[in-house]
Amino acid sequence: MLLFTPGPTEMEQDIRDIAAMRLPYFRGQEYTKMMLELTENLKYLFRTENTPLTLTASGSGVMEMALLNLLNPGDRVVVLNCGTFGGKWTTMCRSFGVVPHEIKPELGEIPDLEKLSDAITGEVRAVLVTAHETSTGLLNDIKAIGEITRSRGVLLIVDAVSSIGADLFAMDDWHCDCALVSSQKALACMPGLSFIAFSERAWQVVPSVKRHRYYFDAEEYMQNIRRGMVPYTPAMNVTFQVHERLARIRRSGLTAYIDGHVAKAKAFRERMLQSGDFSLFAQRQSNALTSLLLPEGCTMSEVIAFIRDKYDWYVAPNPTQDQRYLRVSHMGAITIENLLELAEKIEEACRSFRKGRK
Repeated sequence: MLLFTPGPTEMEQDIRDIAAMRLPYFRGQEYTKMMLELTENLKYLFRTENTPLTLTASGSGVMEMALLNLLNPGDRVVVLNCGTFGGKWTTMCRSFGVVPHEIKPELGEIPDLEKLSDAITGEVRAVLVTAHETSTGLLNDIKAIGEITRSRGVLLIVDAVSSIGADLFAMDDWHCDCALVSSQKALACMPGLSFIAFSERAWQVVPSVKRHRYYFDAEEYMQNIRRGMVPYTPAMNVTFQVHERLARIRRSGLTAYIDGHVAKAKAFRERMLQSGDFSLFAQRQSNALTSLLLPEGCTMSEVIAFIRDKYDWYVAPNPTQDQRYLRVSHMGAITIENLLELAEKIEEACRSFRKGRK
C-alpha cells in the first residue's frame, strides 16, 4: 500500500518507529527540553522571530484558535474562498459570530487581488486565506496579499496547513499575523499535532478579544511553552516525531527540504503532460500536490477506485466533489519513482474507461 494523499502521508520507517518508543513524563525535564528544542526549530520552519505554539488538535483546531483569540463577535473580515478549505474559514466565522465577506473565484483560478484590496474597507479587521488550497491544488500569493493587508492596517490570518514545508513561506517578511501548520502534511508525521504562530501585532490584539475560551486560550499556551510545556496532555508520540523531523530539516536546510517537494512535483507533472491527454487544473500549483485535469470520458472517482482496487495505492477524492480533476500529493516518503509509476497507473485507468465508452 502507498499513500498519495495530502495527509496522512507516507512516513519513513524510522519516523514511524519513534511513535512506539517508551514515553517519559510530559512535565519532566527530558520532555520539556525536547519541547523547547522543537519550538526553536518551529521558528525556523515558520521563518518567524515569534514563538509558535504546539496544540494537540487538527488543523481545524488551530483555525478555531486563531478566530477565538483574534476576533470578537461582530467583527468584519474578508475571506478569500478558493475552495473547500477557504470555505471552512467562512463557515467557522459564522459559527463564532464573525461577519465574513467572501471573495470566491472559480475553482482553480487565481483570485483577483484588486478585488481583495477593494473589499478591505474601514470596518474590516482581518483577511483570512488558505495558502495552499488543498482541495484544488491552488497556491495563493501570500507575499502579495501580505503587502495589501499591511498597507491597509488589517490582520492577515493564513491557513498554511499543507503549504509550510512544501512551499516557500516567510511569515515575518510576508507580514503574516497568524499562520498555522499540521503534523501530517509536509512534515510527514502522524496526525494529532498542529502549530500556530502569532505576530507581535497579533499578540497586541489578543487581550482586546472578549470571548470565553479555555482549551484554545493562546495566552495560556504561551505561558506554558516558555518552560517547554503545554497546558494539557499532548500527543507525546507525535511531538517526538516532529522534533526529529524538524531537527533533520534544520540540518539539511529548509530550502533543501522544499526543493525535494519541487523535484517530485516537477517530475510528476512533466510525465503527465507528455501525452497531451492531461493538463493542470489549478492555475498556480503548490509543490505539495498536483491537481490534474482528466481526459474527457474519465472521472476522478473511477480513476481512484481503479488504482485502489487493482494496486492498493490510495489517491484522495476531491472534497469539492468535482469529477473533472484528480489530486496527487507529493508530500511524505514517496519517491519520484513512485510518482512515475502512479502516472502509468493513472494513464492505464483512463485508457480503460475511455475504451469502454467508445
